[in-house]
Amino acid sequence: MKASLQRTIWICRVTFLEAVRQRFFAFLLILGAAMVLSSVSFRVLDFGHGELKFIADFGFGGMFLFGSVLAVVMTAQLFFSEMDNRTALTLLAKPLSRTEFLLGKFFGTWAVLGVFVLILSILLGLVMWGREQELLAAAEQSGKIPAQFSAGGLLSFALLQWFRLGVVITIVLAVCAAARTFLFAVVMGAMAVVAGQLQWIAQDAVLKPTQHGLYSTFLWVTSRLIPNLQQFNIGDALVLESASVPSGAVAMAVGSGGFYMVAFLVLAALIFRRREI
Repeated sequence: MKASLQRTIWICRVTFLEAVRQRFFAFLLILGAAMVLSSVSFRVLDFGHGELKFIADFGFGGMFLFGSVLAVVMTAQLFFSEMDNRTALTLLAKPLSRTEFLLGKFFGTWAVLGVFVLILSILLGLVMWGREQELLAAAEQSGKIPAQFSAGGLLSFALLQWFRLGVVITIVLAVCAAARTFLFAVVMGAMAVVAGQLQWIAQDAVLKPTQHGLYSTFLWVTSRLIPNLQQFNIGDALVLESASVPSGAVAMAVGSGGFYMVAFLVLAALIFRRREI
């Protein structure tokens, strides 16, 4: 057990170092940081919402957009680089199981996404805190109290975002375990992200009465197989209106994310076990 953990950690460390050295990671990190820092400048495009809410939504949108691209592309790239360079064959010829290989890839990539989310969350927190101070100073003259920024809520959202991207990574790993080409894995991974974002539509359809039993069964099954990525999208409520967030909502989302990560990792391991390298 200890030797297995050490091998997994070694793969995780190698994957992490390989990922952070890639120009693609640095490029998306810079783009994400630029989007977050420029959110104050784009507040003139807001229509009817508070400034802090617009800044929060703008920053959260950029974080998920670039984070999803990074999760899909980097996961597939790190996996297929081992296959194309035949290094996976060398690694798996040693006392390294395929499950340990996949777990190391997952935790290494997830750690990189954790760094990505942490950096952008810190930048967004600084932007929102700075703008809040300006609004509070202006409020003393106008008498209108702006929404209060919650650093704890931002930390909770960063955790949710990290788990959401972790779910994306495991889905892509499951696709990579069965796919033969990098392009196919990226396309299918991107489609899975879109399906996860729109999964709530299927859930709403399930809740509506229908005379077609087969259709309802299909929607019920697909709404459970595909994770609902929208359940992690409560950033503005956490950051600005933490009192309005239902009790246990964060824990429920984290638990759901953990369940899907384990489920897709098990699926990836079962598929990869039968794959010819």
